[in-house]
Amino acid sequence: MKKFLFLITAFIMLFIGVGVNEANAQQDAQYSMYMFNGLAVNPAYAGSRERPVVLALYRHQWAGFGDGVPRTALVAAHAPLMNDRIGLGISLGSDNIGVTNMTNVTLSYAYRLPVGKKAFWKGKLSFGLNAQFNNYRQRWSEITSTTGGDPSFSQNSQNIFSPNFGAGVYYYTDKFYLGASIPHMLNTSLSDNVKLSGTNNLVARTSRHYFFTVGAIVKLNENLKLRPSILFKYVENTPFQADYNVSLLIKESLWLGASFRSSFQQPAAVLGMIEYMFVKGLRLGYAYDYTLSGIGAYQSGSHEIMLSYEFGKKDKYLSPRRMSYF
Repeated sequence: MKKFLFLITAFIMLFIGVGVNEANAQQDAQYSMYMFNGLAVNPAYAGSRERPVVLALYRHQWAGFGDGVPRTALVAAHAPLMNDRIGLGISLGSDNIGVTNMTNVTLSYAYRLPVGKKAFWKGKLSFGLNAQFNNYRQRWSEITSTTGGDPSFSQNSQNIFSPNFGAGVYYYTDKFYLGASIPHMLNTSLSDNVKLSGTNNLVARTSRHYFFTVGAIVKLNENLKLRPSILFKYVENTPFQADYNVSLLIKESLWLGASFRSSFQQPAAVLGMIEYMFVKGLRLGYAYDYTLSGIGAYQSGSHEIMLSYEFGKKDKYLSPRRMSYF
């Protein structure tokens, strides 16, 4: 247990201590149902549900705001190998914001170690790595500039290929979990020609995103279980943001949840979500975000829908969890 706590502490200190020097805003796609979509946040999540999983998700943010609002589509799959130590995952994503389209393929690898001897602590510690292949496309011709002949937008379009890599750690038991991750490590350029005036510093760059997750499952009675969880998010040079979630599981099939998203400076959104298991292994979820910031007056909220399926029988794996609550 001392070794386990040392590893967790060392990894978190690594996250805090990584040097940073430029960024402006959150760039990675935002998900409300992160607790059902762990691979999008942390590569160490691969294989943690102890059986093969496929997932499809679509998010429409700020509906009614007009053209160019964020729209995200994701397809992902991950599974443990039969030796129970390795998890593999793959995801394909598309994120559209304004005239920018970001598509990516991400390959995830996790190595999992059994830790803890007592029932409460007995679980797995997973270390994950991912490799990303990203393509950024800007359609400059669709922009109307207030300054005629602006050279920054002289091209009709621009395509940039940007590989990257990330890392994470994830500890989970039947009762709770915690994880930390940096999905992409490199601050790479997203534009060849948009620079700060009078300098050679490119304005459009990716920025490191830091995630820390923690959650638990609490049995209320035979038919009801409560699952609180928190997702902390940080992007360099921007305020910390957190999603505080609590979900109620009814008869091992229906999840009803609510979340509050906020930075340490001001509230951002309130969320409601529902997820149901129709047949064994098939899940459908929906989330609605109501924005509390000033932009809320000009749009009708954000919608997110998710469909997932878990293959195989649990007894085919070496150390399955009786029920995957996260």
